[in-house]
Amino acid sequence: MSKPAAGRMFQDINFKVKSAAGKKLEQMIGVEDSDSPERGPILIYIKIEGISWSQYFLESCFGVWENWGEIDIDDESYSYHDYAEKFAVKNQIIRSAYCKDNEIKLEFETGEKLILKYKDPDDWDGDHEMIKTT
Repeated sequence: MSKPAAGRMFQDINFKVKSAAGKKLEQMIGVEDSDSPERGPILIYIKIEGISWSQYFLESCFGVWENWGEIDIDDESYSYHDYAEKFAVKNQIIRSAYCKDNEIKLEFETGEKLILKYKDPDDWDGDHEMIKTT
C-alpha cells in the first residue's frame, strides 16, 4: 500500500501530536477495504502543512500515528477517499490532534472535530468509523 514508515511517533491509548497544532490540513485520504467498505476506514493518510505524509489508525485498543513520507494509492485491494472533501475540512487550521480513550481526534479552529473511533467501543478488533462533530 505504501513505502515503509519513516517512523512510528505514537502507539498508545492516549497521546498528543504537538507538531500538528496551528498547521493547515492540506489533504486527508481514508483507506477502505474495497470488498467491505461498510467496515469503515482501515487507516487515514494525512498531509499537514510543512510535514510530509503521516498515517494514523486504531489497532487493538491503541491509536497509532506514524510519519510516512510518500504514499502510494494504487493498490486495487483498497479504495481511497478524499476525506478532506467529504468532511469539508480541507485547508482548515488544526487546533490539536490527539488520541484519547481509543479515539483519534482532530480539532479545528472552527470548533469542528473529526473523530476516528471503533463502531463498537468494546470491540477493539472491530470496524471503525470517522465522524464529524461541532
